[in-house]
Amino acid sequence: MRVDAHLDLAYNALNLGRNLTLPLEALRRQEGLSETPLVSLPSLREAGFGLVFATVFVDPRGHEGHLFEEALRQVALYLEWERQNLVRILRSGRDLKTHALAYPKDGVLGLLLLLEGAHVLPEPEALDELHARGVRMVGLTWATKNAYAGGNAEPAPLSALGEALLARMERLGMALDVSHLADTAFFPVMARFKGPVAASHANARALTPTPRHLSDEMLLALRVRDGVVGVVPFNAFLDVSWTRGMPRLPISACLAHKAYLEARLGPDRVGLGSDWDGGFGLESLPLGLEAHKDLVRLGDEAFLGGNWIRWLQTWL
Repeated sequence: MRVDAHLDLAYNALNLGRNLTLPLEALRRQEGLSETPLVSLPSLREAGFGLVFATVFVDPRGHEGHLFEEALRQVALYLEWERQNLVRILRSGRDLKTHALAYPKDGVLGLLLLLEGAHVLPEPEALDELHARGVRMVGLTWATKNAYAGGNAEPAPLSALGEALLARMERLGMALDVSHLADTAFFPVMARFKGPVAASHANARALTPTPRHLSDEMLLALRVRDGVVGVVPFNAFLDVSWTRGMPRLPISACLAHKAYLEARLGPDRVGLGSDWDGGFGLESLPLGLEAHKDLVRLGDEAFLGGNWIRWLQTWL
């Protein structure tokens, strides 16, 4: 069973108006698209992706005054999909085992719900409601800073409120996604949080030298904690000189990041975190990658799913 550790499904459905139950070809025929869509539920099934980390992502630059309500609206969509038997939300290790047995027979997509950015939480206690509705993983920040910690675009340290949120996550048995954390927050967060850690979607800073990606020191900290890193096949995350409108990069650019991460983390701690349709489309992918079915070109089944499943089995 293949795994993609980062997809903004609810955001694309609710905020961009995409009907993700349609075949990918139908989505691509919609008018007014700035970039060609990459993800639909049928396309994931066709490619053998049986589990994705589905985000609850609320753009902090919008929804002012009702961030938490928007987060609940996204979770409600996932719950509705589950009611319609379009997905299976994984809330426990038992659910993961059940899904592993059921998926080959019914093809129902498994979801691990991931809160991308704690800025939606009015206070740490609000996390309890999201946990009760199925969220099992949290990233403290998106690009911007918030009351809990700094992001890669707006540095700030881990705050006292952030420490309280990490403590609450530990009590609830939730995992931490360190993607997007500012350097000044990353290491205090890793020292404070004792639960499972991973980077759902990040590349190697040594190859793409921006604060969005992971330094060698960060990779070492993740290796010590047995964390997995999800490689992002997005041209701007593979080569700092690439900008939209330029020719697509060769697939070797993505393989270089994968090889670099594997050399420092070990091949069992590197997987896929595509972030596809997370603000970019087909025009921003390496050549040879047109949809999830093409991701087999990046690695073996351990990279495409086994490493993430092993990590989930250690804590979920």
